[in-house]
Amino acid sequence: MSPYLFLLVADVLQTLIKRASSVRNPLDPRCPCPVLQYADDTLILLRGELSDVQNLKVILDQFSAATGLHINFHKSTAVPMHMGEDLIPQCIDVLGCRREGFPQTYLGLPLSCEKLRVSAFDPYICKVDRYLAGWKASLLNPMGRTVLINAVLDGQLSYVMMAVPLPLGVITTVDKRRRSFLWTGEADSSGANCLMAWDKVRQPRAKGGLGIRDLAVQNTCLLLKLLHKLHNDTQSSWAKWVRQNVCLATLEGEIAGSHWEMLRSLLPLYQAITTVNVGDGCSTSFWDDIWIGDDCLSDRFTLLRSHCKQANQSVSDVVRHGLRHHLVPRLTPEAQSELSLLGVLLSQVNLEDKPDSRCSLFADVEGNLRTSKLYALIKSMGTADGGVVSCFWKSCAPPRVQFFAWLLVNGRIQCKDNLLRRKIVQDNSCDLCNREPETTLHLLFRCPFAASFWRALGIELPPGLDIHDVHKISRPDTIPAAHFDAFILLCCWHLWKRRNGITFRQETMSLRQTLQACRSDAKLWSCRLPRAEQHLGDLWCSLFSLAM
Repeated sequence: MSPYLFLLVADVLQTLIKRASSVRNPLDPRCPCPVLQYADDTLILLRGELSDVQNLKVILDQFSAATGLHINFHKSTAVPMHMGEDLIPQCIDVLGCRREGFPQTYLGLPLSCEKLRVSAFDPYICKVDRYLAGWKASLLNPMGRTVLINAVLDGQLSYVMMAVPLPLGVITTVDKRRRSFLWTGEADSSGANCLMAWDKVRQPRAKGGLGIRDLAVQNTCLLLKLLHKLHNDTQSSWAKWVRQNVCLATLEGEIAGSHWEMLRSLLPLYQAITTVNVGDGCSTSFWDDIWIGDDCLSDRFTLLRSHCKQANQSVSDVVRHGLRHHLVPRLTPEAQSELSLLGVLLSQVNLEDKPDSRCSLFADVEGNLRTSKLYALIKSMGTADGGVVSCFWKSCAPPRVQFFAWLLVNGRIQCKDNLLRRKIVQDNSCDLCNREPETTLHLLFRCPFAASFWRALGIELPPGLDIHDVHKISRPDTIPAAHFDAFILLCCWHLWKRRNGITFRQETMSLRQTLQACRSDAKLWSCRLPRAEQHLGDLWCSLFSLAM
């Protein structure tokens, strides 16, 4: 009840300021002074004249005396814009607050009258750093760090990315911290610590990546929500103001600035993912929107568009004045033919006295734009499917083993052959057999111990087996077909653990001990299976027991 009472009293302050003719609008004296309130945050825009400031101070003092809500002017700031330097100190003395400039933080967002610099985003970068404490990294394996990056760190920036474009320098800085945290758990790292290229890491799992979000693409998708709100939300005050000052078909008008130019640059993408149900045709681009047929007219009538005097006409302009009015006097025969075809289509168009409406495959039933599918579409463009990697991501193996499988099929586990390429070791011979180079394929399948391990389980390895074909290993009849991919990962995981135990801890593990370790983990892994298939764990345990 108390917050609601506060809002009722805060509305009184807003009404007092808006009704005071002595506190004027900075642009239009006929309009009331703008007052933006959210909870106890209040932003007041008024004309930079001493009399207006004095009248505002009187209203604030009267409100404080009447309600008992004392205004802390020492925590308030005044930001002068386009004022004479001799007038600014007088206004500051009247208000009793400190003077500041842009950028200003309001509701967690940086406000500025010019393009935001990288330094304006330092508080957000520092917030990311606080979540990358060393003790958190020490408690997490790489897959746990991946979850933390996607679920927590990226969420810290999502709110900002919905409103403003992140400069490239900010994305680079944050990516550097995310990359270091993933591979080392530290605040900084070198390229030698990174087992996979960062572009590969940011690919979706279905495309062979780790699924860490691409901030630049995510920023673009979230900013598209502003354009969607501009075309569809009738309740947004911002959208109403923009519609009064620009043409929605082209976003050209009286609004300027770096932020607005960025939104205009996203218009072609927004037009590509939406279709228009034409009403009056005023907010629909004749050439670039999809409003008649399944494609935009600029793709279907390319020659005719090249003969346009200007290509920014709305549907309303063309239908009311005729398309020929917007074309150059002389047309080529091909353009004339396209004009005839387009004329047949336009003869079927009837404008109505209602605004245009937009729909999108990426919008929910309420019309709100959902960016998750759009992000996946953008990231999948121009990339092949992940193949075997995407199969292992869907397995019932623990996340850390899935991460191991991702490195395995990409040939990036820390075997000696890979370490030699990076000049970390001087010799790449296998520590287990001392016969051949320790490649990923040799270590897990060709080494004498590994070969005897697979024979004991009754699994025949094809002569030409490649590390990318792990999912193609033939299944013997003794092993159930369900979750066979998880069974293979279980075996590879313990062969890798045995190698590390021998190399770094001088352990000795016989074939029987390795099979016993597999049997112990098989019982635990069965808890990750669907309830109806948990009996497979017992079958796996029986197989390992028989192989001993």
